[in-house]
Amino acid sequence: KEVAIKGSSTGYTPRTPNLSYNLSISSEKANKASDITSGMKLDQLTLLESIDNLSYRIISLGFPLLTLGIISGAVWANEAWGSYWSWDPKETWALITWLIFATYLHTRITKSWQGKKPATLASIGFLIIWVCYLGVNFIGK
Repeated sequence: KEVAIKGSSTGYTPRTPNLSYNLSISSEKANKASDITSGMKLDQLTLLESIDNLSYRIISLGFPLLTLGIISGAVWANEAWGSYWSWDPKETWALITWLIFATYLHTRITKSWQGKKPATLASIGFLIIWVCYLGVNFIGK
């Protein structure tokens, strides 16, 4: 972490050339015994934060697409069968998937959830998607 100090706190800056100082404070130099473990923890933390952010961004992209798919499927169902929603197992599981991901996005946005809780909810949503696409077709018959 670098801190640059320029001038003074009183607002008075003397007319001397190059009055800026750079102070370099490095936690790795200060504590060499924990050098390896602190670096690993920092790398793991940034990796987990990156995965969490990527998950949020992907779900934020996929949720409107899922919504559009459910709405267009309802319009198609109305044209084909005469009703928008018939509580078919595939439709019901699609609604459950939509509710899970709506809950995920709601808690991320309003409660600022990060870490384990939203990751668990996203994992449940992922499993529900597999139930919706594969389980209903194989178990329902």
